[in-house]
Amino acid sequence: MARTITAFVLACAVSGGAYADPSEQRYRACLDRVSTDAEAAYEDAMIWRAQGGGWPAEHCAGLAQIAQGWSQTGAIRLRAAAEGATDASDMSRAILFGQAGDAFLRARRFDEAAQVFARGMDFAPSDAGLARGLADAAYARGDLARTVEAADAALAINPGDPGALGMRAAARLEQGAFDEAEADLADALAAEPENVELLVLRGRLNEARRTGQVPERP
Repeated sequence: MARTITAFVLACAVSGGAYADPSEQRYRACLDRVSTDAEAAYEDAMIWRAQGGGWPAEHCAGLAQIAQGWSQTGAIRLRAAAEGATDASDMSRAILFGQAGDAFLRARRFDEAAQVFARGMDFAPSDAGLARGLADAAYARGDLARTVEAADAALAINPGDPGALGMRAAARLEQGAFDEAEADLADALAAEPENVELLVLRGRLNEARRTGQVPERP
């Protein structure tokens, strides 16, 4: 599961693809509106919440807050929605935890990001996106060994994933394992040759080989 997910896919995960229930239609409409008018989507979600919209209303409100730049507040709301969504499918709850983790990362709340990615894996233990989220959080905290471990787990689920390869390459670069980093980076660039983050990482690796010192993170 990618942690970035469309409103249609998430609504289908919740409803099984049927939209006969007006509440499901309202959920999809609210999620769709987040990308076009986040402020209005938040207002709609809060009205729906007051009318008993439950965790779907909270989910839409959280995404709308994140879209308006309130990453930490939105992440906290998404985490609460995921915990409270006891009537949702395991995949739906995993998606909500993944989105909360991404928002905590943007808010630079790295420990909380790791916690919610791990919580998401309680519901989707074979999810490569959540495993990669754990790698992202570990790297942001500077825990290089944990970054490699989590990236290994993501690659075991989804071999060849360029994001996980790139994250493992970045950690290995900072560990001084230049050859291993170069191998991971080559595989990642073979899949995504125009990925800007991977190209920047290649520049850091080249500079490290030239000077013997690892450049600071961009």
